[in-house]
Amino acid sequence: MSILFRLAGNSEYHQCRVPAYDKAIEKYFAPYRDHEAVRLARSLGIGFEAPVKLAIYLRDAESLEERVPFDRPNVHLYAAWDPAPVRAFLVAARRFAAETNFQEFLRSQQPLYDVSNARLQAFLRDRADLAWFARFFGPQPPAYLVVVPGMANGSASYAARFVDESGAQEIYAIPGISKVDGAGLPVFDSDWRNVMVTELAHVYVSQPAAKFAARMGSPARQMYQAVAPAMQRQSYGDSWTMLNQSLSRAVTIEYVMEHDGQEAAHIAIQKENARSFFWMSGLVDLLDTYRKGRDQYPAFDSFMPRVAQFFADTAPRIRELTDRLQPKVVSTSIAEGARDVDPGTKQIVVRFSMAMTRTGPNKSSKISGGRFDTAGTVLTIPIALEADRDYAIPLRWSGGQSFVSADGVPLPGATLRFRTAPAPPPKKP
Repeated sequence: MSILFRLAGNSEYHQCRVPAYDKAIEKYFAPYRDHEAVRLARSLGIGFEAPVKLAIYLRDAESLEERVPFDRPNVHLYAAWDPAPVRAFLVAARRFAAETNFQEFLRSQQPLYDVSNARLQAFLRDRADLAWFARFFGPQPPAYLVVVPGMANGSASYAARFVDESGAQEIYAIPGISKVDGAGLPVFDSDWRNVMVTELAHVYVSQPAAKFAARMGSPARQMYQAVAPAMQRQSYGDSWTMLNQSLSRAVTIEYVMEHDGQEAAHIAIQKENARSFFWMSGLVDLLDTYRKGRDQYPAFDSFMPRVAQFFADTAPRIRELTDRLQPKVVSTSIAEGARDVDPGTKQIVVRFSMAMTRTGPNKSSKISGGRFDTAGTVLTIPIALEADRDYAIPLRWSGGQSFVSADGVPLPGATLRFRTAPAPPPKKP
């Protein structure tokens, strides 16, 4: 499915970071870009988690048979679910598998799969605690936890739940492979583990959260409006996705706290602030109450009223949280929109609402000779202006990266625009 939707043009399925695998996919399947299955994949209008959710509902890569009937009640792979066009797509996908000799491609990549699988199994055995989910969430219907490395997916990561006709459930984490070693082979490290935990947690929190959708919907929408641009850059296109992400990320920080300690959890909270989940510290504190009060809250379901109240209480304070954690430009020595700036001005002084990180994200990051002061709150940029000209000076590193606060929160996109005054008329002799 990753390959089909890559061929269909979905950018989120065109991020493979395993170099040899990326080249193998491109070389082997390039002749099939106009295959009927690719055209139908494009016509479905789906992306992100939907293709991999569809994949786990299929028996294998050869037959592509439905593991359960798609028209069974409660089978909802994505919004506006309609089994008919998906079944038509799968008919073409079976032809695609046969005509491309897909099994031969899999065989050609088996050495990569074997090494990756061996690394992943060792990682899960030695450095992951999958039993933690049952302990943390409390009594749950039995479930198999299935971890699938998204070899073709780059950094894009997904989660899914499958329930068979007997009621047995499988919970999937499908973290993308975003790092490779010097040999170009997948790396499974603590960052990858945290993504895996987040994806598994996403499945665990989704059903309890759905029971409180009516209570949390309005607060979530209010909070989303305050951070919508940042959420949309992360492909979280609505308030409910943001809310579920908030819960699964907070659960991940609880995992980090238990396994890596308080300092690691603090760093994880800072990273979430940088992604504009400004309420994360309070939400983690709330989940600490749950973790330490299991006599009162035997399962996560029983704690959800407290979670719903947290979002109701946080929504009216979202601007306060944003102002406290997100850096802003307080003033510039040249006013925004000024129309008569002296072309002899030699510098712009920018003042920020909080201390900023004074060095860029890489060695080439510069600000055209500009410098922060020692406190990181004032930036001075040397300039050379011409008369009677419009200027738009982006306030970011020269490589395009945003300035960030000392706590790692990005400055929202800011550009200083002004116009210089006309040159004075020449003096009469």
